[in-house]
Amino acid sequence: MLPSIKPEPADGPELDARGLYSVLFVGAEHATAIGDQASQSNILTNEEEFSEVEQEVEQLQGFIDSEQKDKQEVVDPEKNVVDFSNLRQLVAVTSPEILEKGVSIGLEVLTTLEETLNELDGLRNSPASQWLRSIDGLESRASPTRTIVGVVGNTGAGKSSVISAVLDEERLLPTNCMRACTASPTEISWNYSENPSELYRAEVEFISAEDWIKDLQSLYSDLLDSNGDVSRDCTNQDTEAGVAYAKIKAVYPKKTKEMLSQASPQSLTDEPAVGRVLGTVKNLKATTAASIYSKLQVYLDSREKGSDKNMEFWPLIKVVRIYTKATALSTGACLVDLPGIQDSNAARAAVAAKYMMECTGLWIVAPITRAVDDKTAKSLLGDSFRRQLKFDGSFSTVTFICSKTDDISITEASESLGFEEQNAELWAKIADNDRAIARIREQMIDQRRQKHAINDRIDDNEVAWDTWESFGQKISSGKTVYAPGETERKRKRKDKPLQSRKKLISPLTDPDWADDSSDSDLEWAEASDKENSQAQAENRVPLTEDDVDQKLASLKTERKELRAEKKAEEEKYKELRGELREVEARTDELRVQIKAACIKGRNAYSREAIKKDFAMGIKELDQETAAKEDEANFDPEVDIRDYDAVAESLPVFCVSSRAFQKLVGKLQKDDFNGSGFQSVEDTEVPQLQAHARKLTEHGRAANCRRFLSELMQLLSSMAMWAANDGTRSGLTDGEKQEEEARLRSLLDDIEQELMKAVSECMVKVEEALTENLYKNFDLYIPLAAEAAENTASGWGLPPTQGGLLWSTYKATCKRAGVFAGAAGPRNWNEELFDPISKQIAGSWERVFQRRIPATMTDFAQDAQLRVETFHHKATERAQELGVAHGLGLLDGQLQGHLALVSQMPNDYCEMAQEIQREANRSFTPEILNQMMPAYEDCADESGPGCFMRMKDKMMKHVRGCRTSMFRAATDNVKKQLQSMSRRINQDMFVRIEELHDKLSKDYITVLVGSDVSKNGGMPRVERMLRSEMIALLQKMDASFARVNTSPDTGITVRADPPNPAGTPDGADRPNPTGALHDTGLFANVHDDGTFHIPNRLYYSAPDELFVNDPGLLYFPPNPARKDEVEDSDDNFISADEMGTTE
Repeated sequence: MLPSIKPEPADGPELDARGLYSVLFVGAEHATAIGDQASQSNILTNEEEFSEVEQEVEQLQGFIDSEQKDKQEVVDPEKNVVDFSNLRQLVAVTSPEILEKGVSIGLEVLTTLEETLNELDGLRNSPASQWLRSIDGLESRASPTRTIVGVVGNTGAGKSSVISAVLDEERLLPTNCMRACTASPTEISWNYSENPSELYRAEVEFISAEDWIKDLQSLYSDLLDSNGDVSRDCTNQDTEAGVAYAKIKAVYPKKTKEMLSQASPQSLTDEPAVGRVLGTVKNLKATTAASIYSKLQVYLDSREKGSDKNMEFWPLIKVVRIYTKATALSTGACLVDLPGIQDSNAARAAVAAKYMMECTGLWIVAPITRAVDDKTAKSLLGDSFRRQLKFDGSFSTVTFICSKTDDISITEASESLGFEEQNAELWAKIADNDRAIARIREQMIDQRRQKHAINDRIDDNEVAWDTWESFGQKISSGKTVYAPGETERKRKRKDKPLQSRKKLISPLTDPDWADDSSDSDLEWAEASDKENSQAQAENRVPLTEDDVDQKLASLKTERKELRAEKKAEEEKYKELRGELREVEARTDELRVQIKAACIKGRNAYSREAIKKDFAMGIKELDQETAAKEDEANFDPEVDIRDYDAVAESLPVFCVSSRAFQKLVGKLQKDDFNGSGFQSVEDTEVPQLQAHARKLTEHGRAANCRRFLSELMQLLSSMAMWAANDGTRSGLTDGEKQEEEARLRSLLDDIEQELMKAVSECMVKVEEALTENLYKNFDLYIPLAAEAAENTASGWGLPPTQGGLLWSTYKATCKRAGVFAGAAGPRNWNEELFDPISKQIAGSWERVFQRRIPATMTDFAQDAQLRVETFHHKATERAQELGVAHGLGLLDGQLQGHLALVSQMPNDYCEMAQEIQREANRSFTPEILNQMMPAYEDCADESGPGCFMRMKDKMMKHVRGCRTSMFRAATDNVKKQLQSMSRRINQDMFVRIEELHDKLSKDYITVLVGSDVSKNGGMPRVERMLRSEMIALLQKMDASFARVNTSPDTGITVRADPPNPAGTPDGADRPNPTGALHDTGLFANVHDDGTFHIPNRLYYSAPDELFVNDPGLLYFPPNPARKDEVEDSDDNFISADEMGTTE
């Protein structure tokens, strides 16, 4: 049934356009839905029943028409003015953070528009579906960009430590104890998961079964000898057979040599334990870095050999992906640890090559102790690598990182940097301090001696006390005792100067005390008896109790004085010890200053040297290329580019990963001396972290501006459409037809002009490719063919003449010409193509880094001029006729069109870069395909004379295809570049057509409004929708103003009292003054029949119209926006305050 509509009293308020739209939407839409549902379920089985539903709909429409038949709509054109000035200003912002906030708000705006349009999408003849398709397309282009940063470096360069420090982790990247060539590419990117149990996530992707079979075939060719048995060299891991055996045994630990020799790659691959892993992805999660590291090590670590080993997974891993919430990655940077493309596993090598091709940034890591001496920045890890950068145009993406800056010798650094004079004053202070330390230590030794002397006197005092105390005891027992004589032997005491006598004679602390004391007592007893006899013979006076008491009192006073003297000496010693510590601390600080100065000095020297080396490396490559291209006109005195600017633009960071980690509280178990780094900034790791975030700025800003520009165009088009309700045009039908014809003629002209400009642009692109590349292909193929024989014959020369051993020669053939052995990495396919590669490197760079970008820029400037000319011609007639409504929107839309046209050069240059990077890597794969028959034939050779036969077969094949293989390689690349041109051409035509369609829709809608006149009037449903949309669009721009004032994009609201009076009878609802509650919005209908909805963005269409209530309308809340507008205290928000911003 239709929703209940309570009849309005005769004296009740009238509904305005929005209220009428609400009734129409709720009634007609509901009735249509009932009809559709009934038809589908066969509830309405005859035309009579179905016609009843149609009659209900017609009655509802009649009710609406009768309510409004006498009411003439009068619309103020000023009420339909839509301004997008805030959004337009936002598009011009350069800060990616601000732009991203704008994109976030833009997506909210699109969601709001979708909600409104979805309500009408099912209505007959509704234009909502067109706008919804445009919104969906725009939303799909709002995804954030990802910046891939490749990290490369030789073994021992400290890549893993640098990456861990950048991620602010002690250890995160997985490692294994096998050779570097077995490592998998490891990707580290931002973790978008909000699950607390997934603070760290990882994915371990395994190679496919097909890739493992190919890998096993290569390993078996190294492992088995000519008889099909496992080679005797398999136990020597320095041999290829040893490497192959270790790798196979890691996956199949229980296979014996005999079992391996009888197995095949296919049978090994089919084993269940291996089959369950191949082609799968293992997902890991953890709450700590240590935990995720441990879990990864299960798959990547090569454990010690043992009899009960389990299967290891590292040979089967294709790539590892780690997701973490490191701040350095928060803006979209993705660090990729690249082990190199000379991997024995083709799948891993392909992954590494793909990352290299996609890299937006390239970090080259080298220890600072070797970075300058080895000319790493100049050589850039080899001529091939450097030439690849030239092909890719990637010199500007390079960042150089000098690692291990904590590894320094102060003496050597001071001499090398000439810091002796600079540090002379510090060294003089250190010398003074050293002398002071020596003096204090001597004083402390003296104090210790004095203390020992006092201890001796105290011990003597205690011995005397014991003696006289015993005298007193003997007198009390009636014995006669005489005072000791001058020559009396004193009781012996132990030679322990640092201990008190009480401790020495304590039976609890000295296990030897019992024996010593008994001996001493016996000796003393004997001596005492002897002295008593002597005393009697000498007629000495016996001691009395008073004599003993006086002597004991004297000893007690003496002991007190000795203890005070000892305490004073201890205080002096303590003061000396404190003074020593202070001097030693000052000395350490001086040494830290010297070390810090040496570290900073070496960093500065290395930074400048690396910048110069980098620029000189590019200069040498440029000159080499220029001399080969046109030797007759080559002038070495003329710089091809500004090499000072090249040097200055190279980012160089001199970092100490260990010092940084120690300073931030990590490496607790490591005994690392981080002196010389007084703050984390001294380690330059924070600067490198900031650099990682900054690398993403360009891509993020460009992507955001593109989205916001398209959003502004979409909103402007919707505003122009919504403002055209058929009531505002002041032109007669004849004038409309004449103006439309004129506009369409201008539109046809601009379309033809832009299409012609595209064609001319692409002609220039093709000319650049032909003149600089295609002709050079034809020119240099004969040179490469001529050099091919010498190149191939050189592989078979003795090692002393640059050739290879027969074993390395065969191993290279087994691996299709690509092998990294003891002599270093070799790629025969690249070596064959080098004569062409060296010749075209400069022209290739020139085409894609200068010619095509310049051509695209010229096209964009020409297209912008033509669009501006069209706008002026189109609008000047409207101004003459006085049709000024909507011209402001067209002016704003023009800026959007110009912005999108200005973005086209960047888009097409990026497209060209993407394709050309893939194309310039396609030369050598085609050479490999052409050489494959020779590689296979040579790999099959064995027995006596096999090396000679291999060399003969290789030379025969090279002679036979030396021209055709280079032709095939260049033709393959030429097809890719021609395909690139066609793709760019087609895309440009599509964009021009889209631009033409937008211009047609906007200008005809605003200046003519012919979509209204052709249909003889606009349906009321659509007019209501346009009214609704214009109200929405007028509020949209205010949302973007929040971006410029505060990072908090929430809405400022004022809370009303929680339980206001005036609630409708029988309903638990807030005061009908326009307040938001959990149950929705109640809005008063004013006496003039209108009602105020302060912010339609936050409410759904009305479910009921309470016409019988005193002018009260109810709008339920929009769940998607509910949290943004609820007040935390009472959930009441004043309608008048809705939509305001701070």
